[in-house]
Amino acid sequence: MKKRYLHSLSICLLLFLIVGYMSSCRSKAGDMVVGEAKENFDIEDQKKIGEAIHNAIQSSNQYFTVLEESNYPELYLHLNTMMDQITNTSTVEHREYFDWKISILQNDDEVNAFILPGGHLYIYTGLLKFFQGEHELIGAIAHEVAYADSDLLINQLKNEFGSKKLSKILSNDRSEEVLDEMVRSMKDMVYLDTDVMKADSFCTDIICEFVWDGDGLLSILKRGGTSLEPIDWLQSKPVDNTRIQNLSNLIYDRTESCGMPDSIFHQRYLEKVVGNLP
Repeated sequence: MKKRYLHSLSICLLLFLIVGYMSSCRSKAGDMVVGEAKENFDIEDQKKIGEAIHNAIQSSNQYFTVLEESNYPELYLHLNTMMDQITNTSTVEHREYFDWKISILQNDDEVNAFILPGGHLYIYTGLLKFFQGEHELIGAIAHEVAYADSDLLINQLKNEFGSKKLSKILSNDRSEEVLDEMVRSMKDMVYLDTDVMKADSFCTDIICEFVWDGDGLLSILKRGGTSLEPIDWLQSKPVDNTRIQNLSNLIYDRTESCGMPDSIFHQRYLEKVVGNLP
């Protein structure tokens, strides 16, 4: 009887040690524990969250139509060359860690763009056709990069969805419903006025280093943000006189000129971008 009891006890202890070892290995591998909610999401976490959303967009024919790069090689080359120029500046902190890239969504009625954690930028054909030159495109790209390169984007995602839902994307208990909710909400992400101002400043610090006219973003605000029905991209980043004045000060109160005035590259934009759109 005693031997049988000791044998059973030994088996229980062995099972306990095996489970403990497996849990330890799982923790060391960095897997999320089911139900655990993180509060801080580091660079690797943000890249994984962005990759999950990106993959969902690519396979979500119900909500998005992605223009395949293989069908539009010249268009993608031009846009991603501009993205590379922007993100390889010293202003971009995560220039070497994030996968900065542009994808195009086909919908002329959606005048919008949004960026994912990790640096993947989506631009609708409607917004590309709204721009009047490369200076406006570069201004929009730099403004969006600001959110992903800082904590502004990931903090806004935490505010809208909560840390627990974001953590689910990193776990083995990923909920497709949670991911689907995020995918459909990215283009309508609304930022605080203070966050938008920070992104405007970041954008100006970048584009003033180049030859493009430095008031590209300002031009977008004046054309698409002050009307009774602002373009979709500016509905989530509201425009008022204060924002326009602050951005004007950032551009024109510099000791050196911001870019080269009138270098909007309108014709090249029509040929390289608009002319290659469906």
